[in-house]
Amino acid sequence: MMRALTASAMALVMASAPAYAADKAYLADRTPGQKPVAGTLEFSIWEETAKTERSARTSGERNHDAALNAYVQSVLTRVAGEHTGDLRLYVMDRPFFNASMAPNGYTEVWTGLLLRAQTEDELAFVLGHEFAHYRRSHSIKTFETVKSNQNAAAAASLVIGVIGAGAAANAGTYSAARDISNITGGLIDAVYLGSIAAFFAYSRENENEADRLGDEYAFKSGYDPHAGVRIWAFVIDETAASDFEKTRRRGGRINVFGSHPLEAERVAALSQQADGLDKSPDTEDEQKAKRVAYRDKIRPYLAGWLKDDLRRQDYGQTLFVISRLSLDEQDQGLLSFYAGEAYRLRAKDNLGSQDLLAAANAYTRAATFADAPAATQRQLGEVYRRMGRKADAIAAFEAYLKANPSAEDAWMVEDQLKGLKADPVAPAAATN
Repeated sequence: MMRALTASAMALVMASAPAYAADKAYLADRTPGQKPVAGTLEFSIWEETAKTERSARTSGERNHDAALNAYVQSVLTRVAGEHTGDLRLYVMDRPFFNASMAPNGYTEVWTGLLLRAQTEDELAFVLGHEFAHYRRSHSIKTFETVKSNQNAAAAASLVIGVIGAGAAANAGTYSAARDISNITGGLIDAVYLGSIAAFFAYSRENENEADRLGDEYAFKSGYDPHAGVRIWAFVIDETAASDFEKTRRRGGRINVFGSHPLEAERVAALSQQADGLDKSPDTEDEQKAKRVAYRDKIRPYLAGWLKDDLRRQDYGQTLFVISRLSLDEQDQGLLSFYAGEAYRLRAKDNLGSQDLLAAANAYTRAATFADAPAATQRQLGEVYRRMGRKADAIAAFEAYLKANPSAEDAWMVEDQLKGLKADPVAPAAATN
């Protein structure tokens, strides 16, 4: 399949390239309401991008929560200003750090980004970064450069991305899409995301320009220009916290499937730019107030997003995200519960597992807060059972049934209790 698609795309490049009119309007900054001229390269890309947008519009992963969409739209409107009427926003329920803006204004913001941003300023910077790609027509320029250099192999990848033919354009993109799709158990369509990944493969120069302009757009919209430094540093640190050596080794990534790494030099350049603007960094008290305000916006979705994040199966990264979310001691019952979930899922099934012990401690802490999920004692009982702490498991399961007598899984917990009480010899308890 990979060879067939690549060959078809290469043939398309060779056959169609001479037919494009020589319209170069995209070389200048895009103006509000600007449309491509029929028959040009840009027009063709817009036509085909519309097909991918239709897939997004009808996707089962599209988030339809009115309040969340209105909030994200308000930030985009503030950053994009007079261009807002050309943009169409889709919030997508996907647990990865990503946002994108296509040449025709079709914009995606993934919930994994919303989970990782700590303030509205950070979200605004990322949206400004993507708006810079759009306004500077980076994707179209990239395609034109590839075509003019007659690099058929690379052009094939871009064409496949544009027309949505599939993720098999190149082994790296296809593999990433396939692996992510497998990991999340069907959460994402690999072919659809592969087309996005191939299309938004920006160069280092484009990324640096998007950083610079994104920071300017956010600053002019009233946001802290130092927020970009904070969120890119967060991505780098989260990458370093991964359970997987391959992920840690490749460095932070900012676009879908990580086309380009976030080097320390990029963060340093942003920091220098922010320092040169007429705005002092927010004080710690100001940052805290902004974190609290942003949390109020995303709190209704926090549990669902954390649950989705666990499906990525990179528990080190999830735990890192939770640690940052815990910075201001907000939502401690919920966050401690999901920390317990991460440790429990990562734990090896043996009595001395440090992760099992950490899970038990996290669930125990969660239970002391009013916002702890109802499943806390049940999960604590399961961890104690795995650790061989029979009496503690029984106590936790009984506490769960007492608090949730009508729970759908009550009968299963009761069966576990019967089994534990019927067993006269408890396994050896963990000593650590």
